[in-house]
Amino acid sequence: MHTLIDASALFAPTTLLLLSLIYLVAATFSGLSGFGFSAIGCLTLMLLPASTGVALLMALSLVTQASSYGSLRAEMRRHAGRWHRADGVLPYLVGGTAGMPFGLAILAEFGGRGLSAALGVLLVAYAAWSLLKPAALQLRRRCPSARVGLLVGAVGGVVGGFSAFPGSALVVWNGLTGIGKERGRALVQPFVLWMQIVGLSLLLATRPQVFDRSFVFLFVTALPAALLGNRLGVGIYRRTGDLGWRRYTFWALGLSGAGLVLKVALT
Repeated sequence: MHTLIDASALFAPTTLLLLSLIYLVAATFSGLSGFGFSAIGCLTLMLLPASTGVALLMALSLVTQASSYGSLRAEMRRHAGRWHRADGVLPYLVGGTAGMPFGLAILAEFGGRGLSAALGVLLVAYAAWSLLKPAALQLRRRCPSARVGLLVGAVGGVVGGFSAFPGSALVVWNGLTGIGKERGRALVQPFVLWMQIVGLSLLLATRPQVFDRSFVFLFVTALPAALLGNRLGVGIYRRTGDLGWRRYTFWALGLSGAGLVLKVALT
């Protein structure tokens, strides 16, 4: 699908203002939920070439995730246990790193459009079910297990490889097991941040031409709005109770699924 503006208008003030506004809203959404920057940010693909737009989404998402992690680090550490233990985030990181090459292989072999669209539909359906189901209906919580962490992280890595949404697996698992606000954020936030570092590093290694002067200019222009939105989202998160945040998370998951479908349509 072609972009809606000509290349000559790419750096027009109105275009840059619109891009910054979209990134502002996307970063606010991500700062509140801990994931899903691309759910709203993918609207920029209507204005940018796909290669530049996707690279900007990855880079700005990485920066905002790092900002959220820095702001909430002390709070998350109280709820994640020691990072290297079975109840810490390390098993998820190891599983995700191991799973991403398989996801990239799936993407290279079959293409990611159909898989991403199917994942988006499933996430919308799961989010709707989670919002409507009785609160008592959930999996029985068990003691944290490194094996479970590796498995859930690996699924996230595979999904992230073909859809660029690795956090979906952890968000779904946290919802199924009823993990609370702080504990859930303490697992999802560093996992998504790490997977974005891995994904962006692979993009830099395989397609360095994407990061040209146009990319640098657009990134620097959009960065202040993205950081401002992130601060706003984190502020809302801190003022939200556990039940309210859980509902926000399911809404965010559903919107992220819809964003995946829209992203497929726009690219």
